[in-house]
Amino acid sequence: MPEALPHLTFDSSSVDALAADVEFWQLYESAFPSCEREPRSVILDSLRKGLGFVLRANAGGRTVGLACVHLLRERPVPFLVYLAVAVEVRSRHIGAALFQDVWARAQDRYSEWGLSPKGIVWEVDIPERASSEQELQQSRRRVAFFARLGGHIMPGHYVQPPVDGIAPVPMHLMFWPAPGLPLPDDSDLSGLIRAIYFEKYHAANGIPRAVLEGLLQEQK
Repeated sequence: MPEALPHLTFDSSSVDALAADVEFWQLYESAFPSCEREPRSVILDSLRKGLGFVLRANAGGRTVGLACVHLLRERPVPFLVYLAVAVEVRSRHIGAALFQDVWARAQDRYSEWGLSPKGIVWEVDIPERASSEQELQQSRRRVAFFARLGGHIMPGHYVQPPVDGIAPVPMHLMFWPAPGLPLPDDSDLSGLIRAIYFEKYHAANGIPRAVLEGLLQEQK
């Protein structure tokens, strides 16, 4: 039986607290490959500008989980950019609790703007693109984790823009619909991808519009 965790809390970090949290950045760098990690400055600047929020899961004074969220406005859907839990405390339902807290906090933020969010959207690695058996199993577990939460892999070809400044990465786009609402249809999904590209990857990451337009054309 796993050792009991100290009392678990979630906090929505300030810029200064996040910048100084060594464990947060160690977890961030270990949980995602370099091709999928945006610079720290993008996360901190997005938080500073109020474009979204960052959650930290804290157990016994340690950061053991994280979630980074960009709040899309053209399509009122929170974009879950990153979610990770430290290896040594996985299978404790921390990831599911973080996901639920993301939804609750996003609802509050959208309510302040007079909007009602339609669900949560995020990217996930494609298992078939794994370069090793270990990566394959990790990717399958990640997809299965989100599926257990009620997430659905959306149809069609999707590419994460080059957040590392080098190359785009083919990925699945997954969606969790708000209770009582349907999954996006083709038109909604197309609009949602444009919102992700231009509200997040252009406005926050600084990826040129021409690059994003080119990727959109390739996905048609």
